[in-house]
Amino acid sequence: MKTSYIFGAILLCSIAGVLVGSRATKTVLLVGTGVLSAYGLFRILG
Repeated sequence: MKTSYIFGAILLCSIAGVLVGSRATKTVLLVGTGVLSAYGLFRILG
């Protein structure tokens, strides 16, 4: 998977988290963003 796709997915999760109203959905998107960010850092640094 290209690293640029990971950053695009992080951006989409962040935007979706801003737009949704449900607290549970925001939490799931925040966790997803965190996981994608950690994976992206692992790919770049590792």
